[in-house]
Amino acid sequence: MSDAQSELQLIGTRGEPEPSGLFRLSYGTEPNDPMPFILTLTPQYVARAIGKTAPTDIRNYAEQNADKLKAIATSEKARGFSTHTLE
Repeated sequence: MSDAQSELQLIGTRGEPEPSGLFRLSYGTEPNDPMPFILTLTPQYVARAIGKTAPTDIRNYAEQNADKLKAIATSEKARGFSTHTLE
């Protein structure tokens, strides 16, 4: 498989209702990847990352930090994990 084919791409997102407020990003090597990597963002992680006590918009944070989050997902998948939670 070539590097272009094996590179992770964002293939989906899903936000959880309050009170958890979790936001899940799915990465795969193709749109219908049967075993996507799931990166979960917590409100606490986003709050610390933006320097506030409570995040205003996790989805906005994910969009603005897409490259950083993709790099984290790629690194964790390379270590053999299928999920990772940023808390």
